[in-house]
Amino acid sequence: MNYLFITIFFISTLFAFGANADWVKVEYTFNFGPDVSENEACRKAEGRAKIKALKSVSGEKISSEDNMVCSEMKDEAECSMNRYTWSNIDGLITGTRKKEKNVGPGIKGQEQCKVTMEVNVSVAEGNPDPSFDLGVKLNQTTFPDGEPLKINLHPTQPMHITVFQYLPYMAMNKQVTRIFPNLFDNDHFFQKVGSIPTQEGEKQYAMSVGFPEKVKKPKDLVDEYLMVLGTRKAISFRDEYSLEEFNARLSEIPRHDRRVVKKAYNVVRLK
Repeated sequence: MNYLFITIFFISTLFAFGANADWVKVEYTFNFGPDVSENEACRKAEGRAKIKALKSVSGEKISSEDNMVCSEMKDEAECSMNRYTWSNIDGLITGTRKKEKNVGPGIKGQEQCKVTMEVNVSVAEGNPDPSFDLGVKLNQTTFPDGEPLKINLHPTQPMHITVFQYLPYMAMNKQVTRIFPNLFDNDHFFQKVGSIPTQEGEKQYAMSVGFPEKVKKPKDLVDEYLMVLGTRKAISFRDEYSLEEFNARLSEIPRHDRRVVKKAYNVVRLK
């Protein structure tokens, strides 16, 4: 039997084909003290100005998920509740112009960097289809190092499923990795309730969750994420993306032809 061990180490800008684009004038002022350089402050001001532009055109959706994490010591158990909150902004910046930067005195003796510019924001065409939906459930939400992973799927309509792993602690250009379909499990069209690995895939490989080697002690728990994408049509994706590249690729798919579900989980280092 072959085993595919996927250690769940889970915005280049592309033009969103078929998307509506608007030029938006925005500004943002970032106050900073002596421990922050002028360049870093202005970089943050520019980044937050871009987010402000995205929100003004595409809006913002907030979703959250709670996860109970427990650890045992002798006869006692200690539990804590982790809440994951995602801000979903369904837009893409395709260009900037008329950018101005002004640095001067700020509030309470600090300096400030004010960035003003025009930002071209593209929004994917169409509106989400509420009847094209996808339920996703993991076999557990806290994984000790080496535990198996299984993804249960409940689509409301037939759809093609692609699963990506998002690992915030990885290098920027490798934060998003496609883990399904894969070499051993390539049939990703689901007409009804199913799971990953699929029944055929289980004969070929297994998925397991591993604590990342690059995360050093004393940290013994990390947060990781799955992004499960359902589409009406089969779409080919690369093996790896930066988060920016992934969002750009996603924005090229009309909103009524896709559904994205994000699931958070913890990985625990074994003592």
